[in-house]
Amino acid sequence: MKSFLFSTDNERGGVMLCDIDTLEDAVEYLKERFAGVVRVEQGKDYWDEAEGFCFQTGEVDAQHQGEDSST
Repeated sequence: MKSFLFSTDNERGGVMLCDIDTLEDAVEYLKERFAGVVRVEQGKDYWDEAEGFCFQTGEVDAQHQGEDSST
């Protein structure tokens, strides 16, 4: 069981406890289930409507490819 914290554009949101394994799948589900989802978090990883996916666990998404991680 995993937990995902989500926020909406009207300053509402909540915590979803579920059997969904990935942040990507959770975002897809929450956007279908609730209107105005703007942010979903799982630990240090998150999806934001303006920024897209950001993974802090060593994974790199398309927007961060090519950046030097040593600086």
